[in-house]
Amino acid sequence: MTTPPSGFTAVEDPGPFAEHIGPLYVRTGTDEDPVLGLRAADEHANAAGAVHGGLLATLCDTALGRAVRAHADDDICGAVTISLTTDYLSPAKPGAWLEARTKVEKLGGRLAFADCAVTADGREVVRARAVFSVRD
Repeated sequence: MTTPPSGFTAVEDPGPFAEHIGPLYVRTGTDEDPVLGLRAADEHANAAGAVHGGLLATLCDTALGRAVRAHADDDICGAVTISLTTDYLSPAKPGAWLEARTKVEKLGGRLAFADCAVTADGREVVRARAVFSVRD
């Protein structure tokens, strides 16, 4: 198990799928939305030795879904991804500390729009935009 940077705590009950990529960590209590963190490991690498794009997309989707649910009313039962657009800006290497920062742009009655930026050791490597169906 890795030690996260100061301010991060383990995500409790990340869900069955996310448990395969973690452990996931979260930092709360700042002016921004919660930040999701993950230490990239060797098993997250693709054949070229960089962190697999599927892992980075999963981190974005997980962080975005958590952000939408955090901004929604308490009476919703979930948020389901309709669309996830992911732009890979630069490779990340195993061992890097990944942080996913989100911003919910609009939360309507049935749809939510949100953005995510992932950094690897402080360097931006992914930008993502998502649309979610908000279910009650």
